[in-house]
Amino acid sequence: MEITRIRAGHGDPDVIEELVPQVLAFDTVINRASGLGEDFDPLVEEVRHQLISTSQYRTTLTWIGRVAGTIVARGSAELRLASNTDTAELWCGVHPDHRRRGYGTALLEVMEADLAAAGRTALSSYCEVPESVRTADIRGAHLAAETGVGTLPATLPEVAFLRSRGYGLAQIERCSVAPTATAAELDLDADGDYVIETWRGPVPEERLEHIALLKRRMSTDTPGAEKFGGEESWDGERVRALDAEKKARGEEMATALAILGGEPAGFTQVGHSAARPTVGWQGGTLVLIDHRGHGLGVRLKVANHRSLAQHSSVERVYTWNAAENSWMLEINDRAGFQTWAWVGLWTKNLR
Repeated sequence: MEITRIRAGHGDPDVIEELVPQVLAFDTVINRASGLGEDFDPLVEEVRHQLISTSQYRTTLTWIGRVAGTIVARGSAELRLASNTDTAELWCGVHPDHRRRGYGTALLEVMEADLAAAGRTALSSYCEVPESVRTADIRGAHLAAETGVGTLPATLPEVAFLRSRGYGLAQIERCSVAPTATAAELDLDADGDYVIETWRGPVPEERLEHIALLKRRMSTDTPGAEKFGGEESWDGERVRALDAEKKARGEEMATALAILGGEPAGFTQVGHSAARPTVGWQGGTLVLIDHRGHGLGVRLKVANHRSLAQHSSVERVYTWNAAENSWMLEINDRAGFQTWAWVGLWTKNLR
């Protein structure tokens, strides 16, 4: 297998443009084989963005494995550049027609060697398992997450592969989906003097530092955050750069922000794309510790869903939450979410 390495923004533009439809087709096959459904199929602008986009805050490495000119395996790693510079979040996949030939192992070995040479020794990865797949093997051998909450079938190829390569199952997330119309049926009483603001698109100038604070706290205050790196550095400039990055890949954000006395108390965001207008993807959701216990989490999500239902074509939203995050799972249940899949989050230290 011949392996090509691509650092975002450093490849020949003409070569990259020829590669985009090939990677798109490969990733689509991988998703269809997973059973997650068409909503999870890759979008062309997402693929292009991964291959060409870089910033002062993050960049992406891509590895392409070919046999006789055909892509049989692909890997990627997202690298943070402003903080947690020893970490890398990676993924690799092998075409269903070419599995059990050692291509995945060969590719991952190259990826790990390249990352280690770059000082990236704290690795994380993930695998996604549809709810129907997990429940089909409920009586078989299961691997428990290190958090003590949630399991995945041990014999699933993706689980067995990562485990055999020395990755530990650090945490399990529940992926859930809800129709935005459900929010219109909920009648929630306001608690205290909190004001909920909603907007679509870039963060307003007067809220940049508020969102920066909440994103910084997202990196430390969510369950299991310490397993995937330390505190991230966020300021208004980085928030604005993220807005520009999302626009470049054709994504618009819908945001709900809770304010008390002029200060931020919590927020939630959902991204959606004109290329798939009926589907929304949950971004961050956080209520600061001092403001919990007032029902802000569900109020924020409901407000954002109502805004999406009224001002966009989004019909359903997918969200991800740690299995041990019972308070947020309860919020999601109240907001109409139902389980769609389970995500295993894995870690490995190369030191």
